[in-house]
Amino acid sequence: MSAKEGLLLNPEKWSAKQLESWLKRFEDGRYKKLVPQLRHFSGYDVVHFAPARWAQIEPIDLATSLRFTLLGMVQIASSEETVSIVTDFVPLADRRSSGAGKRYEAQKVKPVKFPPMIEVPSVPIMVCIVLFIVVVVLCLTVLKSKLEDINISSHQLVKYGSIPLVSIGFTYIHIWLALFMTFYPLNYVGCLQIPGTNTGLGWQGIVPHKGEKMARQAVKIMTTQLLKVKEVFARLEPSDVVKVLEPLLFNTIHDVIEEMALKYSPELWAVLPAKVKEEIVEKVKEEAPAHIEALMDELRNNIEDVFDIEDMVVTNMCRDKQLLVNMFVTCGYAELAFIRNSGAWMGGIFGLMQMGLWFVYSDRIVVFPVVGLVVGTITNWLALKMIFEPVEPRKFLCFTLHGLFLRRQNEVAAVYGRMVATDVLNSRNIIEAILKGPYSDRLFELVYDNVQEAVNAGAAVTDKLINYGIGEETYANIKEDITNHIVQKFPESLRQIEDYATTAMDLEVTLREKMKLLSSAQFENLLHPIFEEDEWKLVLMGGVLGLVIGLLQAFFINH
Repeated sequence: MSAKEGLLLNPEKWSAKQLESWLKRFEDGRYKKLVPQLRHFSGYDVVHFAPARWAQIEPIDLATSLRFTLLGMVQIASSEETVSIVTDFVPLADRRSSGAGKRYEAQKVKPVKFPPMIEVPSVPIMVCIVLFIVVVVLCLTVLKSKLEDINISSHQLVKYGSIPLVSIGFTYIHIWLALFMTFYPLNYVGCLQIPGTNTGLGWQGIVPHKGEKMARQAVKIMTTQLLKVKEVFARLEPSDVVKVLEPLLFNTIHDVIEEMALKYSPELWAVLPAKVKEEIVEKVKEEAPAHIEALMDELRNNIEDVFDIEDMVVTNMCRDKQLLVNMFVTCGYAELAFIRNSGAWMGGIFGLMQMGLWFVYSDRIVVFPVVGLVVGTITNWLALKMIFEPVEPRKFLCFTLHGLFLRRQNEVAAVYGRMVATDVLNSRNIIEAILKGPYSDRLFELVYDNVQEAVNAGAAVTDKLINYGIGEETYANIKEDITNHIVQKFPESLRQIEDYATTAMDLEVTLREKMKLLSSAQFENLLHPIFEEDEWKLVLMGGVLGLVIGLLQAFFINH
């Protein structure tokens, strides 16, 4: 990473050259016109310009926008809950590692249970195992002499009987391994990895390797077929937000007025009649809710300008690869366990076919390594195909064939909706994305403009202060300080509405019900196409393992 890409995200720490570079690059050179006027100033100097100095920078609208953008960046960069905000200085890969903030470092996602290789078998399996053991014991004891009378020795029984047994064990294990390797390991394990790929002398689970691509595909489906950002945020009622914020709002108003009075005219504030002080505070309290409602209404109407849902979903889904794996495993646990168990049945069927072939054709190379290669390849291919295919239900004799994952669409939709709403699209992540995402400067600019308008609208309070001798010039400075103070408090205020936002937006129900309405093809397209690209590797692995086991069988079959 270059020095420019690694710039600290707190503007106060930028040198003059770093500030100039940022002005030229930010949002495709949005502030490039201001470079000649700010060329010799460091980031700290610019951030701490007095209002009068900002008023000298032309064009004034662009200067105001820059001032507010830097103010928001400093506020977020110095917040206790984060170490940086996301700007176009930081590529996506770095956002997930450095921009996530201290709050996330301690919150590792715990893996959910994956279908184990060995599990307590079902009743039908137990019955089959018991019957098999009984038959083996009978053949080696009570029936041994009778079998020898027809030229079947115990050695031959073991030799032929081992063929389906090995096939059952091998197929069961390598299918489970193929499923496990779809999700694990989370990071590449091995050496000689070709950069940017999953190829080399090693392996990384398909899902974690394709995490970012899957996340972007999920966002595409979400925003085109499951939910509209504007509609979701329209559920937030400004009047309800004001009720939630009232305690914090009134405390802030009192603190701001007290702080400004003591800063600009402590002597006057000390002798000001209590009734007047109370009147000033009450007047502001009376007008504040209307301004908060107006701000929230404007936020709702312009949410797509200040909230990048794709950046938020991708960042949160890729921050910890375990989260994405958990979503797939939780949604498809029943299917994964079924496919694992089907490996034993498929292995038994192919094993009996292999044993029959060995009866009539005793070429060890063909019967074991070659058949092992074919069986390993076919069974892995079948196991992976069974998850999503056929996409649409198809009748075959008295059976209905349908992808295992797709036939449980309603149940999967419920689990998927709950997990996405809880772990990805929750109100906390949304609020953090609004405050720290790539559009955060636009948010603070909108807030700044609204707060300034609200402060300017306090005509009655203005007259009261001027009449008591503060003066218009001092009051102009007070307005500027009040605006900055409230803007700095805005992130804390927005975080207060998390619980209300969760209830009001009701994303879990929205996602669940919309997913149920998807066609089978749309539902399959939500999850399958991305890791379908690497399925061939698991199919190939099954064939290679089958070949290896076949070679071992060919060597030991006559020993």
